[in-house]
Amino acid sequence: MATFMKCHHMSPDHATALLRRYGLTPADLIGQGMEASVYAYGPVKVLKLYDATTTLEHLERLQAFYDGVDTSGLPYSLPQIYEITPVEDAVIVIEKRLHGRPLSSLLPQLSGAGLDRAMRTYLAATLALQTIKPLSMPEHYKLFDQEGSSTVTDGNWHAFLGTYIRQQVEQVGSYLVHDVSDWTAKVERLLASLKHPYHGPYHLAHGDIFPGNVLVDDQLQVTALLDWGLMTMWGDPLWDVATGWAFFDMYDALRMDLRRRYLQVVLANFGEHVRSKLYHYVLIYSIVSANAYSSQCADGHYQWCVQNLNTAEYWNGRS
Repeated sequence: MATFMKCHHMSPDHATALLRRYGLTPADLIGQGMEASVYAYGPVKVLKLYDATTTLEHLERLQAFYDGVDTSGLPYSLPQIYEITPVEDAVIVIEKRLHGRPLSSLLPQLSGAGLDRAMRTYLAATLALQTIKPLSMPEHYKLFDQEGSSTVTDGNWHAFLGTYIRQQVEQVGSYLVHDVSDWTAKVERLLASLKHPYHGPYHLAHGDIFPGNVLVDDQLQVTALLDWGLMTMWGDPLWDVATGWAFFDMYDALRMDLRRRYLQVVLANFGEHVRSKLYHYVLIYSIVSANAYSSQCADGHYQWCVQNLNTAEYWNGRS
């Protein structure tokens, strides 16, 4: 779930040489992730150094996405890409510098009213995404649709999710069948539920809202939302509510039962009737993202997905 990571395929000397062209040194590093290293580039910009495993097409599509949405009603900032420059075996990207601290870094320090406030802030940041308006109708339900299977003219949101599940089952089914009880019946049940057309509202869904991607100031006001792309979609706004709930202290690292506590905040806002839909979307996400970080399904995220898919209450739709 990290936002930016170290360039694993680039030698330190080569990275240093590239940085020198921009007047930077390794000491300017401010963040790392799976795809890039991030350096302060003056007070209002950052430089991201990607290795060649990140394609130019991917970055250009992300730039077009940021440029193609109206965020005038949004109370916080989104990333903005200014320049994309291929350089030898790397890509250098200049972006807007987004200020604030990840909400995840503050959660261990909070308790009581402070923690309740952080949860309400997190939910409000999720709901605020509904104010974002694409400047033109999206052509695909999924921003990065490598398979070309999510064209909006091919059916509605539910039809897309059904297609998405079937594609992922081809990739991860051979793993999940050994780890998820009644795997085949569960897949059939999800697909059957998606045969009913979706008639709700459509909005942009970030797809990866977790406290590490939400930046806040000292007053716990949200300043920015990072890391769009991999799971960014056009569909039911409850998708972000559901996955955002599942991601809140995703692996129970803080040992404070935060997932259950945050669920109560969500239900207090929407009502008990959305519980089953939240569970439903978490189950779908657990299939379509099972191999997101390991093609061999051999990491902690895969195990988290398996745990969700083996949780009876999610299938029953009640606690």
